[in-house]
Amino acid sequence: MNTTKQNRQKSSGRCSNLDIKQMFEMQRSFDRKMGWNTYEKCQTPEDTLTFMEHFVLVMVEELGEIARARKEFLRDKQRFDVQALKKELVDLFVYLMQGCMALNMDLEEEYKKKVKTFEKRFLKKANH
Repeated sequence: MNTTKQNRQKSSGRCSNLDIKQMFEMQRSFDRKMGWNTYEKCQTPEDTLTFMEHFVLVMVEELGEIARARKEFLRDKQRFDVQALKKELVDLFVYLMQGCMALNMDLEEEYKKKVKTFEKRFLKKANH
């Protein structure tokens, strides 16, 4: 990356290499500005379930956008739009972060646990 681009990123408050915790903080800050931080108000199991109902609906909506892109390419012979798929995946990630925040979940730690589980489960089978 050239120095001019790095300086623009620094001056705009953006960092080119965010770790996952920084991404969560960036999203939380944006959500607060927009009033989209309802996940922070999940105080009871009922609150959490209500939020998760919304979470499931928006995730399904975004997955539907991906399914539509597939259908338009395969069935309707339209142009395959990689940029549109990237946008939908980022939307899914934003909603995933919000779901994690509703559960006070450390995604990085949970991911590490899952990888260990996968390694035990699948590497054991692969070595037999």
